[in-house]
Amino acid sequence: MALFAFLDRLLRRISYVGFLAASALLLIVGLMGATDVVSTNIFLKPIPGMVELSGALLAVIVFLGLAEAQARGSNIVIDVATQNMGPRLKRVSGIISLSIAGVLIGLVAWQTTKLAINSWAIREAALGALAFPMAPFKTLAAVGAWLATAEFARQLLRLIAGVDAPATETKDGQDA
Repeated sequence: MALFAFLDRLLRRISYVGFLAASALLLIVGLMGATDVVSTNIFLKPIPGMVELSGALLAVIVFLGLAEAQARGSNIVIDVATQNMGPRLKRVSGIISLSIAGVLIGLVAWQTTKLAINSWAIREAALGALAFPMAPFKTLAAVGAWLATAEFARQLLRLIAGVDAPATETKDGQDA
């Protein structure tokens, strides 16, 4: 059990680092967009490649933040069907939904990994005013997707083991 507790804490910490990276990248994308708007409207000269770079970074932001959003329960939950269930049926429902979601995000992670590997192999570059390599962005997106897959597996194992509630967290996102 000590191994599972260690892996549980490790995954939570890695997910939190992914969340911090996604947050920093979101700030950078905002600053890039603001700079491009100012440059376009004041100097009548847009910054080349900003749209393409922002688009590539947005995919990374979404995937890097997904595991932490799932860990915190920040994803949208529609509980119309489960709100009147008893504890046992809610647990079974949770196991089924986490299993399905875990498999689906696992498929996304697998396909994203294949895209990243192919991107490295062909030295894919962005199309547009500024040609920059796409492989690092696709690789980070794949890492985020695998983190989300691991988070779904972590929550599923905790639910199966009878640890219904997610680990309590402190303000900095770490387990208490």
